[in-house]
Amino acid sequence: MAQDALDLADALGIGPFAVVGHDWGARIAYLLASVFPERITCCVAMSLGWQPGAPATPSFEQARAFWYQWFMATERGDEIVRQNGRAFARFQWESWSPSGWFDEELFDKVATSFENPEWAEVTLHSYRVRWGEAEPDPRYAELGRRQIAAKTISVPALTLHGEDDRVVLAKSSEGKERHFTARYERRLLPEVGHFPTREAPRQVSEMIEEFLIASRQQSSRA
Repeated sequence: MAQDALDLADALGIGPFAVVGHDWGARIAYLLASVFPERITCCVAMSLGWQPGAPATPSFEQARAFWYQWFMATERGDEIVRQNGRAFARFQWESWSPSGWFDEELFDKVATSFENPEWAEVTLHSYRVRWGEAEPDPRYAELGRRQIAAKTISVPALTLHGEDDRVVLAKSSEGKERHFTARYERRLLPEVGHFPTREAPRQVSEMIEEFLIASRQQSSRA
């Protein structure tokens, strides 16, 4: 997906650009910022802190919140995701944030994507590769090596994290300052769970806009 973003920018003739992402999108944003700093003006990542190198084994508390990732590494988990992905996803939505952040109409619209057989394939493979339970796509082996080798992020970066995130715990994004060599900010969003753009859209958009403007002004002065 990171390569897709670069390929799209190239096809559109876009030079250096700002990247904003949430969850999987945050991983993409961090990869682009760490491996291709010449292409990225600044990076905003939501609900995830950045840690260089291969994914570390999480703490027991975080591992408990990641139960679904371990579940998908089993044959029975694979079967459930393929046969009843809608219910599996619904449980995540209900348990990752305080209640009330979505309604039935919203879930029903999104749930149509779970009927695509590629949804299960991509989801299962992504999490299994993350923890070494499946082989990565060889087409992106070099990009993967460069991602793991990156030690710092040298472009301005902002991490936004819901204080009540119940899947990627807020404490997991603490103490990352040493991995950033340019301007870095981490902001917690009170009473917000894992979906900040849905739970606090105005607050999030204002924070992102403020950061992008400040980063652009800083760049122009430099």
